[in-house]
Amino acid sequence: MDNRFGEQIGLPGNHFLKQQMQESGLEMSLEPFTIAMGIATIAGAGMSAYGNYQSAQAAQGNADDAAEAAAEMAEYNWEEKKNQESYAQYNVDVARINEEAVRNFTDTMMLDKYNRELFIRDYDYKSQVEEFNKTEGQYARQIDYNAMSATLARDEQTLWLDEQLKQASFSTEDLILDSSKKQQDIGFKQIEQFLKLAEARDTFGLTREDINLKQRGKRAEFVAKSMEGWQKKLQDEGKVRALGQAGRTGRKNRQSVLAMAGQQQAMLNSMVTRSDLSFDIEQRKNLKTYSSASRNVALQRDVLGAESDFVSKQSDLGYRKIEATVDSAYAQNKANLLRIDHQNYGADMAADNQRLSPPPAYEDLPPITPPYYTPQTHIADAYSTEEKPPGPVGAPNLMAGAGLQAAGTFISGIAKAASMYEPSADIGGGGYKGPQGGTSQSYGGQVSSGQLGG
Repeated sequence: MDNRFGEQIGLPGNHFLKQQMQESGLEMSLEPFTIAMGIATIAGAGMSAYGNYQSAQAAQGNADDAAEAAAEMAEYNWEEKKNQESYAQYNVDVARINEEAVRNFTDTMMLDKYNRELFIRDYDYKSQVEEFNKTEGQYARQIDYNAMSATLARDEQTLWLDEQLKQASFSTEDLILDSSKKQQDIGFKQIEQFLKLAEARDTFGLTREDINLKQRGKRAEFVAKSMEGWQKKLQDEGKVRALGQAGRTGRKNRQSVLAMAGQQQAMLNSMVTRSDLSFDIEQRKNLKTYSSASRNVALQRDVLGAESDFVSKQSDLGYRKIEATVDSAYAQNKANLLRIDHQNYGADMAADNQRLSPPPAYEDLPPITPPYYTPQTHIADAYSTEEKPPGPVGAPNLMAGAGLQAAGTFISGIAKAASMYEPSADIGGGGYKGPQGGTSQSYGGQVSSGQLGG
């Protein structure tokens, strides 16, 4: 390793130490140092040789282990492959057993199906024969039942017609009684209206006479009050003259008496007028009441006349309805008898439609084909490897030459240590030769060193 001045420092040669010793003038004995350096060189060479040999042994061990593992894995793969081929053949054998079981099951099932179809055909044929015989018996019974139903319906229709005729007869009698009763009620109502008119006329006359009497009584009352006022006026005038007043005062008193008397007379005249108007209104009210009663009676007589005509027309309509009902009953009876015959014929047709066609002969039934055996399926054997493949290559020999190489390294170290030592020319002692050509000399137990890099 060089410093910044281009000089080598440190090993090899340890020139830096030699330089320091030369510059400082330090002297020491070099013989033990030389021996130590030689021993160190030899020991380093021995350790390097031993280390290289240990590395070669470790590499050889790893290679042997890898080769042994590869051989074991190859053996395991071969056994595993044979196991897989054995299991595949086992699956083939199981598949053949299953295929045979399925074939046997299928054949048994098809045979059972064939026997079941034969049984179903025989059962169906027997059921058809029984059903045909049953429907024939039902047809005969249904025809008899339809005939009895038609006879019963005709009898019921005869009873219905008789009931309709009786009902028409009763309706005629009821109509006659009702019409007579209504006409009689209308006659009574007309007589009642005549009586109401006579009563209204009498009430009108009596009310008019009563009003006239009341009016004459009021007039007499007003006349009496007028006479009393006239007498009171005369008395008041006499009293005023008896006072003997003359001039303006006397005239005023007389005028006052006359004015009072005139005012009273005017009031009596007004009351007489209003009384006459009131009695006149009462007379008109009485006349209006009589006129209204007369009009109501006339209206009721017209209404009763109309009711009488309506009753007559309603009676005629009732007679026509009864006659039409009788005619309709005869027509309905005829239609019902035709409907009974039609329904009887339809019921017979329906019963005939329910009849089944006779089943064919047993020999004419379609045959049922017997089942075939299930064909066998061929299943090939599984593939099997006959020969074992070659194993892996063994581990390489990494120890070849390792001993000789270690010995060479050791010997080379000894030779290097020996080459580093030179005998001294002056004293006969030995000196350690540095790598730069300098020598170490021993003189009198003192050592002088050469220049560093000299």
